[in-house]
Amino acid sequence: MRWLGFLAAAMLALPTHAAEPRFVASSVVFEPVTPSAGSVVSYTVTIANTGDDSPYTRIVTSLPPGYLIGADGDCATAALDAGRLVWHEGSMPAGARKECRLEVLTRSEAAGSIATLATEITTPPSGYFRIEAKPTLLTVPAANTLYVGPIGITPAGLATLALLGLAGVGAVFCAHKVHWDRKRMRLAVGAWIAIVASVGFLFYFVSLAHSDLRSYTDYRETSCQIVDSVIRSIQSSGKSDEASTYAPEFAVRYDALGVATYSIASLPETSLTSGSSAPSQQTVERFAKGSVHPCWFDPDDLRKVLLIRGPGGAYFFVLLPLVVLVLASGIMIGVVRSSP
Repeated sequence: MRWLGFLAAAMLALPTHAAEPRFVASSVVFEPVTPSAGSVVSYTVTIANTGDDSPYTRIVTSLPPGYLIGADGDCATAALDAGRLVWHEGSMPAGARKECRLEVLTRSEAAGSIATLATEITTPPSGYFRIEAKPTLLTVPAANTLYVGPIGITPAGLATLALLGLAGVGAVFCAHKVHWDRKRMRLAVGAWIAIVASVGFLFYFVSLAHSDLRSYTDYRETSCQIVDSVIRSIQSSGKSDEASTYAPEFAVRYDALGVATYSIASLPETSLTSGSSAPSQQTVERFAKGSVHPCWFDPDDLRKVLLIRGPGGAYFFVLLPLVVLVLASGIMIGVVRSSP
């Protein structure tokens, strides 16, 4: 019977299998497959324990930049804190399954970025598992974009190309006209470029005025419910890391031609931003979360919506290109008249 003693000792020496949950069957999917910036992306997170019982499991989902507009399933009542959603803390038996369905309104300026939604499953003392969904946000083509092969050119781009061409042709003409005097030639070319630049700025203000006019003549009125808001910082073009100006931004829900629509509403393009966040804070308080206000959407682009219509204070700056145009035109006329 001595061999039985050896067999018992060998069995006792074998490592014992510690109970361990397994989450490799968990997954996260999203739709649409090719979302665009400023659209709603729906994520479905499924957590499945195919291992042993877990006395404590913590599930945390980190959201991409944007606005959480809907949560359903096992995360319906979870609170959002700094972009993180803690939606399960407690035991998770073998074979248990949790599902969280989230809808995120992405930022309109996020084109080309990745809207990563990450979920972390922690089982102390050392268990950790992570799953991700990483949709790339596409650029929404501008209205009336013209395509030359794969290259798209917007009306604003065409106008810019036309002005650059006009500036080049005019500069060559001015140089030829007064080539006998280099000083006058440089003066004429500089004046012409200033004229074209000021005309370009004036056309920009005309396009802003056209947009403001359309908000009164073409846009449709509806009611917007404020889903969430944020004060957005606009970085200066300098080297300083501090924000130069602030502007409020709102996630809203409204009916657009019978379709429940989520979008991001901001102030009109002609509104002036401020170096202080106080005016933006006042606007955010005026349009409090959950409140309902009249708003106006573009029937040609249902996601373009305004809580406030123009005109704004930016029109004050139209005086600058007007002054430049008058001065440069005077210089140009003087040079032409003095030419032999």
